[in-house]
Amino acid sequence: MRLQKRYKHFHRYREITQTLTKHGFGFLIRQLGLSEFLRGRRLGVKNELDRKYNAESIRLVLEELGTTFIKLGQILSTRPDLIPEEITKELTKLQDQVPPFSFLEVRKQIENELGSALEDLFKSFEAQPLAAASIGQVHRAEMLDGKKVVVKVQRPGIEENIRIDLEIMLDIARLIEKHTDWSQFYNFTEAVLEFEDILLNEMDYLVEGQNIDVFQKNFKDVEDVCIPKVHWDYTTRRILTMEYIEGIKLDDVHALSEQGIDTVKVANVLSKAVFKQILYDGFFHGDPHPGNILVIDNNRIALLDFGIIGMIDDEMKEKFGDLLISQVNKNTEAVMRTFMNLGITPPNINRRELRQDIERMRYKYYDRPLSKIKLGDTMKEFMDLAFKYRILLPAEFTLMGKTFMILEGQITRLAPEISLMEIAEPFGRELVKERWSFGYFRKTLSKNVHDYGQIFSAFPKQIADLLDVLERGQFKATLEHEYNEKMLNRLNHMVNRLAFSIVLASLIVGLSFLIQITEQSIIWKLPIAEIGFIVAGAMGFWLLISIIRSGRF
Repeated sequence: MRLQKRYKHFHRYREITQTLTKHGFGFLIRQLGLSEFLRGRRLGVKNELDRKYNAESIRLVLEELGTTFIKLGQILSTRPDLIPEEITKELTKLQDQVPPFSFLEVRKQIENELGSALEDLFKSFEAQPLAAASIGQVHRAEMLDGKKVVVKVQRPGIEENIRIDLEIMLDIARLIEKHTDWSQFYNFTEAVLEFEDILLNEMDYLVEGQNIDVFQKNFKDVEDVCIPKVHWDYTTRRILTMEYIEGIKLDDVHALSEQGIDTVKVANVLSKAVFKQILYDGFFHGDPHPGNILVIDNNRIALLDFGIIGMIDDEMKEKFGDLLISQVNKNTEAVMRTFMNLGITPPNINRRELRQDIERMRYKYYDRPLSKIKLGDTMKEFMDLAFKYRILLPAEFTLMGKTFMILEGQITRLAPEISLMEIAEPFGRELVKERWSFGYFRKTLSKNVHDYGQIFSAFPKQIADLLDVLERGQFKATLEHEYNEKMLNRLNHMVNRLAFSIVLASLIVGLSFLIQITEQSIIWKLPIAEIGFIVAGAMGFWLLISIIRSGRF
């Protein structure tokens, strides 16, 4: 079935393989067995080895291959625990800007989705988009009742193109796991399936509309943060209509200054809004770059574009809170324990070296006031440790780390004197206070009672099943020890050589007895013993030579 799909998408495979080869990745095409897609070209070993590729080459490949691969690169840029730093830095430069599609296609898409003529839906509609990206573009419009809105329109045909690319990615992931040893570090098939969920959710504007509604609910009592309202009657999977909010982009410091905006207050509002999302709501904006944040009247902010959302459960919030508190308290053991509990730790991890690295971090921040500690730098150091020790962190944690790093960059631009760690401290105290509250103990006790109740309720049935298996004599215990294949081959070679030596020694001893007890040959008057000694001597000489040549004597 996969082979049929591969040739069904032959032209797209050819584009991908040619782009990879162009930027120095021909060796990968040959290794994965995809050379048949290279029209009129043969991959020569010398030619490929002479080609140089680097982090920039990876970025250029992803940009040339379009939307799906650009989105993949943007997600990989948030995973410094998996990807070397020079590559993640380069991937942050990925551009998702493409020429806008025509107004005729915009009109057709809206009318097909909403079932009416554009003039019957909107009082006015601007043909020139406010912004255009690979998945869709945004237009300003006015509804029949006079409300100003923005309409996000999905690019026609993009969904089918992305699904084809996702099928190809999944096929390539399986080939990588089959033909390379990279799979011992990462499950590529599972990663592509996770990426597929993320990308398909980003393409579904109903999901984005629901995300906006959740943010509106979470910030309904926060006057300084504005969330646009969704007009659900004008929203489908491919069309999103929401309230138009006018303001100044966060990175336009000159315009902010001209309007008399208090950048220190804006920085505080933004910082507290992000900490609220992560530490309280567990539902946060995953792409808070300046284009998605507007400064509006009275030093308030508005959040836009909710396609990328991070979600963390209570357990993850607790672990992150523990990490912050342990770091502030300079408790190396607590930091190490919490950090290792965050992700999947390899069984052969060097705990002593990890402890030493965390201790170095502690001394780096020793006696340094909170105002001088950058939260983004601290998160980056933890990501570097995860990469060094092959600790697989949850995607939500790395997205949260990226969010803090972007936030700290914006805060530094707006108000360099503000420290995120100082803003985080009261949130940390609230977390500790909440953890020792009666409500927290009651919730934890209730959860544990429920979990243990399920375990104990299943216990009698499990015992009965085990006894039934024992009674029928079907109980089997399998002991398995994993040997290194190379070690097994060497052991087998040693045993064979030992057996050969024993047979040779037995032959020599036997021939010696034969000479003593017989005066002449017993078979056709042939010198059997003498011939045997000559053969045994040759065999012994061959054994000696093989031992010397092996270098192990």
